[in-house]
Amino acid sequence: MKEEDKSGAFARLRDAEEFISSSKDNLNANRFKASLDHAIDTVIAANDAFTIYFIGQVASIDHHEAIKLHKLAGQKISENRANEIATLLEERHRKTYRTYPVTKNLAEITLKKAERFLDWIKIKIK
Repeated sequence: MKEEDKSGAFARLRDAEEFISSSKDNLNANRFKASLDHAIDTVIAANDAFTIYFIGQVASIDHHEAIKLHKLAGQKISENRANEIATLLEERHRKTYRTYPVTKNLAEITLKKAERFLDWIKIKIK
């Protein structure tokens, strides 16, 4: 993990907004794998914003560390979405790092999950 100034939370939130926009654009262009990938990039960036905001740290090694930090940050507000992050990261691993196709339905579902996660983060780090 690495220490981050709280202002970095808002930079990562802007990144998350950019990724969600890209995910939507890719979905509309029938680029389903790219849509799924950027939807999950949204979750990663939003989670970075969350952990930076609440504990001044961001993962520097891997996604396991990011989930651990999410749980730690979640203690500050007595809730977390670690299971959602883990599920989405696993989906990314199964689909975007492999030769398997991504269906429109899966891309749409993943985008909706990413949007809900991003909205939750925005509420928490006003």
